[in-house]
Amino acid sequence: MTSPTSTEPRAAVASLAALASRYDGRRPDRWSPVPEQLDAAIAHDIELAEAGRVARAPLVAELARRFEFPAHYLDAILLVPRERFVLPEDLAASADDTPLPLDRAGHATVSAPHAYLLTYSLLGLAPGDRLLELGTGTGYGAALARRILGPTGHVTSIEIDPALHVRAARLLGARPDPRGDDEALACSSAGPSYEGASVTLLCGDGRSLAERVLAVGRTLPSERPWKVAVTYALTAPPAALEEQLADGGVLVAPVGAWEAHQELVRVERHQGALLREIHGAVRYVAERGRG
Repeated sequence: MTSPTSTEPRAAVASLAALASRYDGRRPDRWSPVPEQLDAAIAHDIELAEAGRVARAPLVAELARRFEFPAHYLDAILLVPRERFVLPEDLAASADDTPLPLDRAGHATVSAPHAYLLTYSLLGLAPGDRLLELGTGTGYGAALARRILGPTGHVTSIEIDPALHVRAARLLGARPDPRGDDEALACSSAGPSYEGASVTLLCGDGRSLAERVLAVGRTLPSERPWKVAVTYALTAPPAALEEQLADGGVLVAPVGAWEAHQELVRVERHQGALLREIHGAVRYVAERGRG
């Protein structure tokens, strides 16, 4: 990748902001559900997409300088159009390495790009793996993971907020996928594509559904073990999820009793034992649901 000059990042951000202004005032309330027609307009805006990609190039260069992420992780940041996954009012900030809000109460955000890659690197996420994500949001993390995992991998992601689940399914191209007679389980799925891995989206309490997914996974020893990413802060280590990890399975989650005292925890099952590591201070939104 060509290194940008000192003026290029500012020009790229200015261009993105100018094009983002096309969508100013499209909604009377920034916290109302994003209409399907507006998402479609943004998705088909070729000039906006190119401006977003150019504006993310300096971000990729900065991440490469600060971290030792694999090249295909950085490629995912460049190629996945983050502008589609934020609120329309935040299009101009979509290339920034900062979390962006998704609801009025602050319960949900699109995390900063580096936060996803940090979690994926601790998981050792690689092509062909299976990722279980707790906290879909609008699907940006799942979109990054699809690129990283490639067409032989799979992402299952769980979201407690029905409105976010619906928007994530739309943005990821997932279609309703009824699961047997379990009418209470909202599920959407999309097969592998040029964007990467297949994806299954579930709507409900993250821990409860994750335990079910992991329990089924333990009965299929021929499958790769799940790698589990929690995208919101837990008040205590998720013992029930840890116990469900198959050998070789890994879980990464922010854990802390309050926002200012959270740590990124990595747990791996190796030869039957659970190995625990702490990887520094972080700040994530709090868990909703069972807790």
